[in-house]
Amino acid sequence: MMKDINNLKIGYWPNSMSLDAPGDRRRFVFYLETKKINFEHFNPNKKYDLVYLSQAADISQIKEIKNTGAKVFYDNIDSYSSDKKSFRSRFRGIAKYLNRSSKYLILNNTRFLNSYFLPSVDAVVCASEEQARVARKFSKNVFCIPDHTHNENISIKKDYLSNDIINIGWEGLGSNVYQLNTLKNVFKEFSKTHKFNLHVISDKTSYKYMNRYIKIDNEKSIKSLCENVIFHEWNNDTYSSILASCDFAVIPINLNSRMASGKPENKLIHLWKMGMPVITANTKSYTRVMAECDVDLVCNMETDWIKKLRLLSDDYELRKAIGKKVYNYSNKYYGSKAVINMWDSMFNQVLK
Repeated sequence: MMKDINNLKIGYWPNSMSLDAPGDRRRFVFYLETKKINFEHFNPNKKYDLVYLSQAADISQIKEIKNTGAKVFYDNIDSYSSDKKSFRSRFRGIAKYLNRSSKYLILNNTRFLNSYFLPSVDAVVCASEEQARVARKFSKNVFCIPDHTHNENISIKKDYLSNDIINIGWEGLGSNVYQLNTLKNVFKEFSKTHKFNLHVISDKTSYKYMNRYIKIDNEKSIKSLCENVIFHEWNNDTYSSILASCDFAVIPINLNSRMASGKPENKLIHLWKMGMPVITANTKSYTRVMAECDVDLVCNMETDWIKKLRLLSDDYELRKAIGKKVYNYSNKYYGSKAVINMWDSMFNQVLK
């Protein structure tokens, strides 16, 4: 029988102190606030029954946290376990120590994460089956729970008719805007047969390293991508309505990056919940979910992108049929009730 989680003292180490980061509001905070469960920001000087560590937590302190007797959960939603050879991976532990986001020095962050940290926590929470498969090499208690939008103004696409100019949408963190440049040749070829606008919704600026070093102007970084780029600064009240007004959306991925290619299906599902047809790169998670929904909009090469862009642009009925299909699928398998049940099931197993 599950312990009453309402009676537990819960400390949460968030991604952002405001709890406004997507990794907070769409994950553990969504569950807590939906179930009206009390919690507080983690304080190392306090004792808790349950400690939930976000991706931004200092993993170097795991021994101290475990010694308090708390049940420890870790939100393992980025693919750090697979990122062994990149420049970022090699210097991540040292950089975190030097900028004081880690209390203790970790020379090899990936090795520490996989060999010591993940086996130490009571539960590892991933966002996709692909991430969970990797995590199970290092932990016996791995769970897969997707994101769910929370405290956001979501618009549902109703009108699938298009004008003479096709409107294509992309939305995401500023740190991922650069991935649109993988479609530069695709858009050049597509523009020979279709007039289009590319609506990019993101942060105006971001940082290349550690979310604090080398500032990037995201609008300028894609200036040469194609002729008609319309940049919208991300805003909770407008981003979804802008996306829903587009004819369809795209999710290109830099497949040379293990971190990028290992991302879960959250963004795709989020767009599907708005009734948006979406063309994606062929990551394992996108390929799996597209197959489950019986939708063929995954691209293996540039010619696939060009073909599918033209296909969706020219066929209103196809856009409408796909939009309805993915809306029903995503709300059935990734809706609020389904996701809450996944959280309940995990806590029921771990808090015995």
